[in-house]
Amino acid sequence: MVLSPVSLVALVAGIVLLGAGTLAWSGAWRGWARPEPTRSAPITLMPGVGLFLVALGVLPLITAPVGGVVVLAAFLAALGSWLVLLSEPPWWGPRWWRDRDAAGPSDVEDVLWAGRVPPEHDSEDLVLRERAPEMPRWRREVVLLDPALGRPTLVHDDGACRGSLLAFADELVFAAARRDDATRPGPTIRVLPAPLDLAREPGPRDGRPVVVVTAADGTRCRFEVTGPWALVSALRRSYPSS
Repeated sequence: MVLSPVSLVALVAGIVLLGAGTLAWSGAWRGWARPEPTRSAPITLMPGVGLFLVALGVLPLITAPVGGVVVLAAFLAALGSWLVLLSEPPWWGPRWWRDRDAAGPSDVEDVLWAGRVPPEHDSEDLVLRERAPEMPRWRREVVLLDPALGRPTLVHDDGACRGSLLAFADELVFAAARRDDATRPGPTIRVLPAPLDLAREPGPRDGRPVVVVTAADGTRCRFEVTGPWALVSALRRSYPSS
């Protein structure tokens, strides 16, 4: 049986998505692993939709009873991949993805900024040196939202600072990324002592999700983050009273 043009397009598109998902899962393609805007789509939605499109493409080649079951299973896989994308559970994904925050800064741009930031302005370095030899249990890239931050350059969003959350034993610390430190007159650090009160809300920037963290001393910070559920889960594990 010859496939129709529609079936061929679906099959080719599905194979392309599955190939991209394989590259992302294996770690050969990691450029998408940033706080925004893809989230974990290359290892969740792309393979799921790719599988569904392949099933639609080969449907004419499969006998009727079996074909219906195959398409239904592929549709459920695509639906499941969408749900995983929305929740981003901490157990999902290849090891390099699950461990990306614990491994320390890996952003090439951030490393290149190292020589341009004076030591007294390097937020994360200041935090780590102050708490040595203690190291954070984990780190998570986020965007701190605070109107007082202003807009140091035209490429910045007003009141937004990119950086990392560092989870220490008794407090959560935000430290700006080096490329952000390089544009400001000093370091950007927020210290949130445990216990922590957590909440989620839609963010001001295109509705991107925001996690609101209120510390024991009343300090309140708003963090824009991909996978807010995963962050809240990690915070509750690290600070059980949260």
